Amino acid sequence: MTIGVVPPTLAQTPPAQVNVAEQQNRDVEKIKILNAELTEQKQLLADSQKTRAVQMAANETDALAKTEHRLEELNANIKQLQQEIALADGSANKTVVVTPVTPSVANAATTPQKTATTGPWWDLYNKPPQAAQ
Repeated sequence: MTIGVVPPTLAQTPPAQVNVAEQQNRDVEKIKILNAELTEQKQLLADSQKTRAVQMAANETDALAKTEHRLEELNANIKQLQQEIALADGSANKTVVVTPVTPSVANAATTPQKTATTGPWWDLYNKPPQAAQ
């Protein structure tokens, strides 16, 4: 019996870049999918809010706790989907202006600084020594 060795073949990889039209089509499709998911999540939120109202009226505490948790999840999902849509359509690029906070020079001059007396390095509570009993 003879065993033959076949040299490995290279896989054909797709091009790393896509043209502008194809990318725009992908972006439009992505936004459509995200908007559909957002609509679904908003509908689930409305249904859960109705369920919560019924549970509150019936004083169903266990079911109400689960519904409250579900409402938190749905609100978080909606927020994330809105952020993702904003990133996809380019509206998330906002300029943020940071203004430095300068300390009040007059306030710093009039406030006396406490001088801390520190004990030995091993004294974690920095207590004065007590007299032996």
